[in-house]
Amino acid sequence: MFGGTFDPFHVGHYLIAIAAREMFSLDKVIFLPCSQSPLKSARPIASDRARLSWLRAGLRGEGWAKVSSWEVDRQGPSYSVEAARHWNALEPKGELYWILGSDQWSTLPRWKNFEELGGLVKFLVFPRPEIAQPLACMKMKSIPLRLDISATDIRGRLQRGLSVKGLVLPSVEKCLRRSRVYR
Repeated sequence: MFGGTFDPFHVGHYLIAIAAREMFSLDKVIFLPCSQSPLKSARPIASDRARLSWLRAGLRGEGWAKVSSWEVDRQGPSYSVEAARHWNALEPKGELYWILGSDQWSTLPRWKNFEELGGLVKFLVFPRPEIAQPLACMKMKSIPLRLDISATDIRGRLQRGLSVKGLVLPSVEKCLRRSRVYR
């Protein structure tokens, strides 16, 4: 499971998902865009519908990837533990992994019922430019792939009318150019 705002979905998200899948032999990566992150005061800039559309466009034809609207459909704050409970109930014999960046890993003690979440999933943590202190009490494996691509930078480039070629997948770039959400 790979949760986030995906505002917008970019190459870093895509490559991390592929690396996690290959390194840990994951059958599927479920992308879970959230409606509202409980740890952020602002909602995503792009609409839920737009972010789902961009994910679907970027992942079209990738049999290993599934885009779920589960968190978006629920409205309100998205709590990872609730998503893990839901997917665990759907796949009780499956093994769940949660893909996240080291920036989010460092905030884990502030997540709702983070200890329960740690009992439901194994965390796959990829490095971000921020330095995060590991949580020794949680099951965590590191994905040794660091990509300094951020949705914030991409939104800024789009706002200034600059190219995002190579930062987002070509199909997502077309969607972003048509939508003009960040301008």
